[in-house]
Amino acid sequence: MVGPDGRDPTFLRNEWEQVIQPNGIRSEAEYMRVSRIGRGTPLHRSERADIWPVFDEYQSLLDEKKLRERPGALRDARHILDEKGDILPYQSILVDEAQDMGKQAFKLIRQMIPGGDQEHDLFIVGDAHQRIYDRQVVLGHCGINIVGRGYKLRVNYRTTEENRQWAVGLLQGVEYDDLDGGVDDQEVYKSLMRGEEPRVEAFETFQAEADAIAEYLEKRNEDDESLRDTCIIARTKSLLDNYSGALRAADLDTYPIRNDRAEDRSAPGVRLATMHRAKGLEFERVIIPGVSEGIMPFDPALSRAEDEATRAEVQKRERSLLYVSVTRARRDVIVTCHDAPSLFLELGSQD
Repeated sequence: MVGPDGRDPTFLRNEWEQVIQPNGIRSEAEYMRVSRIGRGTPLHRSERADIWPVFDEYQSLLDEKKLRERPGALRDARHILDEKGDILPYQSILVDEAQDMGKQAFKLIRQMIPGGDQEHDLFIVGDAHQRIYDRQVVLGHCGINIVGRGYKLRVNYRTTEENRQWAVGLLQGVEYDDLDGGVDDQEVYKSLMRGEEPRVEAFETFQAEADAIAEYLEKRNEDDESLRDTCIIARTKSLLDNYSGALRAADLDTYPIRNDRAEDRSAPGVRLATMHRAKGLEFERVIIPGVSEGIMPFDPALSRAEDEATRAEVQKRERSLLYVSVTRARRDVIVTCHDAPSLFLELGSQD
């Protein structure tokens, strides 16, 4: 399937999500002026003119059906505040996980505080190394001035130094931003706790891998260690379901952590979570299975990349997903694979 000017629909969808929506583009004239920095495939003015009718028609259909995608809803909310003035009672806003919020979200947050850019009105916490969605922003472009106001939190209190160093190895060779257009690195960070090095185990088949995980958990159960403090974190829900079935066959209780409800920490069973759902959680021990070729990085995500620049960004987010998964553990980390191991395992094993 191809779109206007022979463009693949994947390219058009990425252009919509990465250029049109974040920048609130509503007209061809605005599209002609907007920066496309970060998009790998260049577009001349004539090429932008050729594909603009696709975006214009799609926006018209959304208007007709009174629908909005998330960035569009945030933009509309900001415009309402702009029209009605300072109608909200907030004096300060605290933002967590800032690295996964987009440009329209931060513009709305800036608009929510009467007066704008006052001292101590916004407190924003984020870590670009944990960015698992394609929503990189420069806060200064959203009306949020952090020049001279930013601080680095240098001490990691969640996990051990051994786990932290292994996770940092996954990010080698890739630049990460500081949320305001600069570059950040991991050299100044450290953990105060010490522990064992993460265990990496490879198996010839999925069944052999699943059996080994079940055996490990059975031993933890025999030692009277609570399975509630152990989480199995996998790249996709379907993969997680496969491991869950193997554990139930071994008579092990499981507790899936879902998107539509909070975790009940009193419920029995080893926790099960996708890499995306595990964000923000922590456990005594974490098992990350299926870190195999084709799964990490995830082949379907790579196949949707229309050029090398987009492919590199997908690879970067996949690294961050594994980084986030490893750093959910306060103590023990076990990483397993079946068939061919992921290329990421070599990165994590490097000093």
